[in-house]
Amino acid sequence: MKVSKLLLGAVLVIAIGAPIAGFVGDIKLPRSSIPTGEPIAFFHGLGSTRAVSPSGLASLERADAWLNSPPLSASALRGKVILVHFWTYTCINWLRTQSYLRAWAEKYKDKGLVVIGVHTPEFRFEKNLDNVRRETKALRVDYPVAVDSEYVIWR
Repeated sequence: MKVSKLLLGAVLVIAIGAPIAGFVGDIKLPRSSIPTGEPIAFFHGLGSTRAVSPSGLASLERADAWLNSPPLSASALRGKVILVHFWTYTCINWLRTQSYLRAWAEKYKDKGLVVIGVHTPEFRFEKNLDNVRRETKALRVDYPVAVDSEYVIWR
């Protein structure tokens, strides 16, 4: 019994770990750092170039596309409370939080909260804009979504 549980555990680790390792290898992230020169961690490793911008919201202007909204900029969002949530439509962790994000976006929109989803794909097929559009609609993501297929906002 112990051997079969150990074998099952090893198979699960390989089945889950291999796609993640492949994904991390596919994106070849450069080494990032904040203005102080301190490296920024990505998963459990580090990239290799400086961060895109010291202002996190400025990178929104480099989104590949916007869904549910015209493009949003840092200046247009000044004075608002911004919740930026990175997600991808196949992620179970995001799927579990989606009902809360949707409720917060609706409940607090008149009080200055802007929820922005940043769709950052984990797999190649999630880079297809038609797939993202379809799943955004199917999953009832009504708040603005910045499509970040090239990981510019993520970095």
